[in-house]
Amino acid sequence: MYKKYDKPQDQDLCPISKPLSCPVNCFRTDPVCGEDGNTYWCGCADAHCSGTRVAKLGFCEVGNGGNGPVSGQALLLVHIVWLIVLGFSVLFGLF
Repeated sequence: MYKKYDKPQDQDLCPISKPLSCPVNCFRTDPVCGEDGNTYWCGCADAHCSGTRVAKLGFCEVGNGGNGPVSGQALLLVHIVWLIVLGFSVLFGLF
């Protein structure tokens, strides 16, 4: 459970009970932070499609990472660095 933002359990920040279709296609970002620690860019409907409740409106804090051993931001950083190294390797003929 997402513990950083205390709110009553019966209070739901999103009035949407169920989106019309999943996955949600959005034209304008409306980020919400789910109880699982992930930011859902298409708002409440996107969080509901993923099966989580909304912990707060807006972005999740960096480093809250959800319940996994390594946060998503760390994996993204490793992936970006690996792509840069691979790009320079190909550019200079190392691979």
